Amino acid sequence: MAETQVIARMAEKLSDGIFEEFFWRRTGPMNENWECMHQQRHGVKTHPTDAVFFYDDPYSGGRRYIQCDLKSYSKKSIEHSKIKSAFVSLSKQVTCAEVSEDWQRKYIVGDYDATISGLLFVYNHDDEYDSDFDNLLRDVRSEDLDLKTGSRVFVFGPDDINWFDRVATEIAQMRGKRELPDKEYCRYFHPQLVRKTNNLGNDARAATLEMLSSPWIVLRYENDDRGRDGVVVFHRRPTTVDDLMYLIEYLRHYQLLEKTIDVTIKVPQEDEDATSKLQKATHEYVDKLSGENSNSSIALALKQIRLRFVPEMKTSFSRDAIGMEYAEQ
Repeated sequence: MAETQVIARMAEKLSDGIFEEFFWRRTGPMNENWECMHQQRHGVKTHPTDAVFFYDDPYSGGRRYIQCDLKSYSKKSIEHSKIKSAFVSLSKQVTCAEVSEDWQRKYIVGDYDATISGLLFVYNHDDEYDSDFDNLLRDVRSEDLDLKTGSRVFVFGPDDINWFDRVATEIAQMRGKRELPDKEYCRYFHPQLVRKTNNLGNDARAATLEMLSSPWIVLRYENDDRGRDGVVVFHRRPTTVDDLMYLIEYLRHYQLLEKTIDVTIKVPQEDEDATSKLQKATHEYVDKLSGENSNSSIALALKQIRLRFVPEMKTSFSRDAIGMEYAEQ
């Protein structure tokens, strides 16, 4: 098997493992070319699809399909021209997929309202990339992207993917230790918002692209086989007292600070001062509440919040093992 195919397969395997834990499902063929619907405008005859995932979207009530461009690059290959070109190309893929009968025949599942988004997934397979990935796309303008109003494309760079890998691995390990129940009792939390209604309720189980792009990933479990309810918040960025007070307000607003609900906040292991910051945040939050004191119900609920650390780790792949997988097919 060619070295380039082995390296590309790393991104495929990693995306499968991560998104399965976020309750995305893969559909249709991988590594498939299909006809471009705007050949003169796009300057190509076909578009590629590396993989397509889907989930049921809580706020639209429809099914969201993610047209993925899965990249597995070394540090030296993660450069401005290459990433920008891939991003612009992905926007064209989404535009064509929205009107392509061929694409939709291959990937659309069931009779649901379908929305198609794009995802550029850039995995750094040599684990040496240490620059600001966002800078590579700072000069992309809306007019560079051939997207209709309302269509969206997302980019997950090496740091994003490393965090998702850590979270997915931590969730699997928590489940193995019985700190979390089986998957059937879990869902990612999508509250009812003022301007957006969760049309699917508890049936909306997946972590959405918007949640994965935000500072928090919120996992909810209810009525599990251990007789417990709980919520686990994966807090990505380094904590501050203000951030934690905002998170406390979020939990309280959506009635997750109840004595019957276990609350755990998970932060990166390198955020070593997070425990003391949470303690300070809980004290300051209670002090700001009129008429509340250290013995009030909200203060007691805050004392029950647990803070734990997500260890730093990276999934590694054996090139020989991947090559053997292809040889056996």
